[in-house]
Amino acid sequence: MTSTSATAAVLRAANGPLSLETVQLASLRDDEVLVRMVGVGICHTDLGVLAAPGEGQLPIVLGHEGSGIVEEVGSAVTTVQPGDRVALSYASCGTCDTCGRGLPMHCREFIPRNLVGARVDGSSPLSVDGEAVLGAWFGQSS
Repeated sequence: MTSTSATAAVLRAANGPLSLETVQLASLRDDEVLVRMVGVGICHTDLGVLAAPGEGQLPIVLGHEGSGIVEEVGSAVTTVQPGDRVALSYASCGTCDTCGRGLPMHCREFIPRNLVGARVDGSSPLSVDGEAVLGAWFGQSS
């Protein structure tokens, strides 16, 4: 893995300030991509969680309008390679009926892949001093 840590803006309390913290990155999974962030945006979806996070949704790194440069790809990734400049979007399964019809915005797994903050299996790619920090908000936590 290219990098084992990064600086992230972590939300630890409702309406609390975002704190810049050093987060540890879990090993890259086969279907994951590591992107060096160059630009990010925050929108009303992020602000909604900042104001009223769901139960178990803290701590979390928000942001889902990221762009950057691919640093590393998992062994199953075939669409991008290190050095590619990318704009990030929401996550989709790619295999359900709506994804198969070219409608990933209606993916049957949209909520667990995007609105929880964790990977589908409940794990997170981020931690701080051994404490899990949700880091898969909209599949990216940019």
